[in-house]
This record gives sequence, structure tokens and C-alpha cells, in this order.
Amino acid sequence: MAKKQIYIIVILLFFSIRNVSGQIDLKIGANIGGQVSSLRGLEYETENKFELVPMIGLNLEVSFSPSVSIVTGINFERWKKKRDFALFDPFAVPEGETSYIEGYDFYNVPFLVRYKFGSKKDFFIDAGGFMNYFNKGRPNRRYSSLFIQFEDYNFGAVFGVGKTFNITDKINIDLQLRDELGLTDVNKYEWEIRGEVMTNTIRMIATVSYEL
Repeated sequence: MAKKQIYIIVILLFFSIRNVSGQIDLKIGANIGGQVSSLRGLEYETENKFELVPMIGLNLEVSFSPSVSIVTGINFERWKKKRDFALFDPFAVPEGETSYIEGYDFYNVPFLVRYKFGSKKDFFIDAGGFMNYFNKGRPNRRYSSLFIQFEDYNFGAVFGVGKTFNITDKINIDLQLRDELGLTDVNKYEWEIRGEVMTNTIRMIATVSYEL
């Protein structure tokens, strides 16, 4: 799926929801936060974690009652992995080590059911699923190819908890801790890395929303 197709899906989703917004409450917002990702199932790689990185995105929330809503949107994230590389002279004598960072670009689309609770309905829990689209790898070609070649798509389960802070009648900020547990094998070439590999991402997200 190309980036243009992803944008079209999000735009169509927005306008389809907007057409029925007279009967439901609709919020549109911006996501900003940080995340740490890791891989499960590697047979030989001891360091399976990626760096702490920022994420940004768009958020849509459709409320069907004071307690229940649907949350979706699209996020951009660039996973970064630090790798150590041994250096050798022309005679294969070790000369030390160097480190470099490689990147992996993803588009993330969650689909969540949100349940709000508390006397002011300002606490919430989320549960649902996600789809990741792997857009591009950014290797450091001076030293090595990418650590792993990801499959184009990754699907999994999402769980989250958070709190809403009302700024005005129309504007609020959600602070949320979210765990995205990949359930599909993302290892594209098992002849490069052995085993069935799945992802796990922990996010801390701040969402600024405006009620239309």
C-alpha cells in the first residue's frame, strides 16, 4: 500500500464520520509522544530493543455515549536501532568498534474502543487492534545492511489507560500509556534472521483534541 492510499483511507474515514456527526460527538486532534519498541522471538540477537524515539499523528474520536467512544487515526513513527560494528584493518586485525544508528519508518493505524469512567468521565481504558505499514528502511550503508527486513504489514492488539484534562468546552488533552503487542510475524527473510519475530511497542502519548 502506497502512502497516497493511506492518506486517501484516512480522508474518506474522516468525511464518512463527519456526515453523521450531527448524531454523534466527533473530536479531531494531534498526537505527540515518545515510544520504545522491541522484538520478540529472535533466536540469536541478544539486543532486541530499539531507541526511545518521538511519534506524531492525527487522532479521531467518535463518541456514542458519555462512556463509550471509538478512537482511530494515523501516526508516523521512525524506529531507531543502535548497532555496534567491529573494525578491522586490511590484514583482518581488529582496530576497535564503532556505533551507528539505522532507522525504520512506519505508519501506524489504531482502531480502539474507549471506555470512560469516573465521576467526570475523565479516566479511560482503551482496547482494540492496530496495523503497522512498513514504509522504508534507512540503513547505514557504510557499515552494514539493515538488522532486519520487516514485512510490509504488522497486526496486533492494543491496550491503554489514560486521563482527560479539559482546557475549554471544546478543547481537551488526553495523556495515555499504550501497549501495542504485535501478533503477526514481521521477519521477511528468515534466511537472514532465524525465527518468527513479533513486535512490542510502549507509547506515552499526549493528544490535543478539538470537538467539532
